[in-house]
Amino acid sequence: MLKVTVAAVALAVMALEPQRPPFVTSGDLVELDVVVVGRDGETVPHLRRDDFEIKDDGKRVDIKTFQEVTAAAETADNGRSVVLLLDDVGVPRAGAAPMRRLARVMLSSARSVDDVAVVRLSKPSDEAFGDMVAALDRIDGYAGGAAAYSLPEAREASLKAVARISGNLGAIEHRRKVILCIGLRPVCDIREPMDGRGSPLWQAWVEALSAAARANVSVYAVDPTGANQRAQPRPYGLIEMTGGSLFAKLDGLEAAHRAIWWEASRYYLLGYWPPEKRGELHSIDVKVTRKDLHVRARRRR
Repeated sequence: MLKVTVAAVALAVMALEPQRPPFVTSGDLVELDVVVVGRDGETVPHLRRDDFEIKDDGKRVDIKTFQEVTAAAETADNGRSVVLLLDDVGVPRAGAAPMRRLARVMLSSARSVDDVAVVRLSKPSDEAFGDMVAALDRIDGYAGGAAAYSLPEAREASLKAVARISGNLGAIEHRRKVILCIGLRPVCDIREPMDGRGSPLWQAWVEALSAAARANVSVYAVDPTGANQRAQPRPYGLIEMTGGSLFAKLDGLEAAHRAIWWEASRYYLLGYWPPEKRGELHSIDVKVTRKDLHVRARRRR
């Protein structure tokens, strides 16, 4: 039934495309949610601390904390926090009904111990907390074409929303935290500004990456219009830099629903003390020493 529903939603939407943060020093433990998948795309269990290697700004660091998280049972200790960020700017008014149906599908696997919320891109007053009733009410209130579409402005709004949502989620500990952006790919997966500090987006980019790192939030995205696109995040884009995934193919929407909730329950939580360096952003490289395994983890902090 889910497969039919998601496919129907995708077909309906497919044609409708129309102050710097505080410096992080060695006094702050960096925590990373690391998802490891095999060739079959399934998450890989039972890895050990020694199977992982982390480099921060190219320097290998010691892994100080390590935990395999397998939230099979429904308990308060293994709840998940998922915030839907709905693009109501790039998606036109005609796409509102399909977007509302898709958003409901994506929340359908939430459990009673999970925290869910919905934030609409054009409404900075939407806060990233609440309950399922409030989330569904906000979905019902979603309307496409809420503002005149300008890609630069939409990108900046998206980055600011990620920073704001991450700030809301920062106080939550010991659970997987995901921002799921549903909307146009250029709005949900912003690429790192090539001009660096010379770009008008640079400050918003730094704030979004830094806030997501402090809160240990990963950004996932579903582009329901992307039936002919490769379901791969942009190199040096927001999704890749935060350790998330992009789902853009027609047959990938059901996979998105499963993967987002599955991966939020089966991952490794690693912590390390970073080298004492000052700067706006730092690189992170996480590897698994075993062959034929793929790692998804944060790449910027």
